[in-house]
Amino acid sequence: MSPDAAPRPLRVVLVGVVVPTRTALEIPVAALVARGAEVLALLHTLPEARVLTGLGLHGHRRLVLTRSSRAAATRSPVRRAVDAVSYRVLRLLDRRSSAAVRAFRAARRDPQTRAILRDADVLVALDRVAVYPVWRLARVGRTPAFYGIPAALRHLDDAAPARRHGAQERRTTGHAAGQGVSG
Repeated sequence: MSPDAAPRPLRVVLVGVVVPTRTALEIPVAALVARGAEVLALLHTLPEARVLTGLGLHGHRRLVLTRSSRAAATRSPVRRAVDAVSYRVLRLLDRRSSAAVRAFRAARRDPQTRAILRDADVLVALDRVAVYPVWRLARVGRTPAFYGIPAALRHLDDAAPARRHGAQERRTTGHAAGQGVSG
């Protein structure tokens, strides 16, 4: 990346299991966008379309359990059968699981959702039920995770000076910083 190029905006992913209301999202999402964040929403249950329109979201997806993308027509019939059986098993497990576990399984299985989570800089649980999937997803990608948008806003405010400083200087390894291991 050239020094003249602007750094990419922070990607904040909001994860919700319970249906959010417009009033719960309107002001906090506007505050995140005002801080230069790119905000995406992953919702287990999508609200009516009018709730999400005009909020400044850069996109939203529904967290539903999908069939494996590996079972494409190019795969062997055995692989397609194994993927079909694993999908059915997960559907049976989902009947007995909580909504939080279902949301986590859906996020982990969908390749587009995994790509969104891989590019995320901050994960935010919108409700108490979403804390479990956010915690599990944050452990996988070692992404900072927060419960509630106010906590994420505080993190972004605290990290803003460090982010500007980090964009100006390259990161050093422990050895280059004089923290070599002696033996």
